[in-house]
Amino acid sequence: RSTSITASTLSFDAEIPTSETIMSQLEKLDYPDGITYEIGGEYEGQQESFGDLGILLLLALIGIFSILVLQFRSLLQPLIVFAAIPLAITGSFIALFLTGWSFSFFAFVGFISLVGIVVNNSIILVDYTNQLIRGGKSKIEAITEAAKTRFTPIVLTSITTILGLVPLTFQATNLWSPLGWTIIGGMISSTILTLLIVPVLYKWFTNEKMVAESQ
Repeated sequence: RSTSITASTLSFDAEIPTSETIMSQLEKLDYPDGITYEIGGEYEGQQESFGDLGILLLLALIGIFSILVLQFRSLLQPLIVFAAIPLAITGSFIALFLTGWSFSFFAFVGFISLVGIVVNNSIILVDYTNQLIRGGKSKIEAITEAAKTRFTPIVLTSITTILGLVPLTFQATNLWSPLGWTIIGGMISSTILTLLIVPVLYKWFTNEKMVAESQ
């Protein structure tokens, strides 16, 4: 035997918070043996979508990595580029924590978008450094010049991306705000840390001779 209880909220944004509030109260109750409950509707759909997004994120990472291997003809340099991703994750969670939003389905969507955005800064930095080494500069000279030359383009690109997300993010809705803060927080942290961490990783793990010989 089962009983179904169906309800709707006046606002779409209230559906998930309302479901979570109801679940928190249901968990406090003592049920007789054999009595259970299940949550359906929008909440169930989003939870199922999380698994699909995880697979899509993995496929996206594999695709990006494969392209970078072909571009740089190296396995280490794509890993240096991928260092921007954990740097972005840190900023995303800090932004969500400070603004009071949870890591929801839409925040996950924002994170998938963020992965494709933040690696661009690393690609620009690593590729230009390679070009300078092929031009005859030493590794340290190339890293220093690349960081100075690409600093302004990288920062301006991040700022324009962030400003473009501001109108959506400040709507304070469960749909756009978690997504916007995920991307904004990740962009800020990855931009700052990429300009510091990527040159260091490049110095440690890049073979100057192999870069100079590759075309």
